[in-house]
Amino acid sequence: MANFKKLDDVSPNKDDSSVLVRVSKMWDTLEADQGEGLSFLFVDNQGTKMQAFVEQANQMNRFKRCLHEGECKILTGFSVIMVDTEFRLTEARKKIALTSNTEVTPAADFDVFVHLDILPYEYVLDYSSNVQSSFTRDFLGFIYEVKITKLTEDDSIPRNTLNDAPKITNSIDFTLQDNEYWGSNTLPCKGALAAKFLRFWLYYGKTETIVCLLTDWRILGIDDPVHVGSEEGISTFEFNPIGIDEVDYFTDIMCSSDQDSEEVEEQEMEFDYFNGCKSDNKK
Repeated sequence: MANFKKLDDVSPNKDDSSVLVRVSKMWDTLEADQGEGLSFLFVDNQGTKMQAFVEQANQMNRFKRCLHEGECKILTGFSVIMVDTEFRLTEARKKIALTSNTEVTPAADFDVFVHLDILPYEYVLDYSSNVQSSFTRDFLGFIYEVKITKLTEDDSIPRNTLNDAPKITNSIDFTLQDNEYWGSNTLPCKGALAAKFLRFWLYYGKTETIVCLLTDWRILGIDDPVHVGSEEGISTFEFNPIGIDEVDYFTDIMCSSDQDSEEVEEQEMEFDYFNGCKSDNKK
């Protein structure tokens, strides 16, 4: 069996590492100073998440062809770059740079438990006293209110100097509440994620109590009118995730009836909140 490096152990000083990863997410990027780009979120069998990006523009199509979400791959010949800024996508202070020397080989599927980094709401409101809020985190609560704000100005959209049109995007604002503390403000969901959230809400909303799991959302600055926002390309949500009816924390606020125990045993448990982790098994 090949000796694969864990993502935690890759280093800028070693260019001969071989890693076995699952492609968790892939998204296009657009930066005012760098132009178009392509990024990935990799997860290894230890549940460690790390951002990767294509270093050369002429290599983007190649990596789009050989890296697809949900697939497991062996990567060699990549570079590792240290992230010096506090503002980053994952807890890891490293990123993988995919280059013309990077080789991608198909790999057999493997089981991985991605540990959920669920924060209490008090932590978010006490942002100024915390130092570990600069990477994306996870949140759990039930939807208390949804506001369809439609088009809003978004300063995060890169600006072309030749285009002075307003930087607007569609958005959804919603409020989450937990069982002990009221979410004091709305959470913005923008772009394609907002459109998906709206479709789900128009179908499920107001028919039952909706518990929502947010993965990889960012805590915003204390002066921002909202406290948590979606991060383009990486943030996801899930309504009433499997296993939530077995969590004591939410038992009192769930309106749906208990499922038959035999049916529960037959379902694949994708979420295990008792252990704070999410099973990322590929079906």
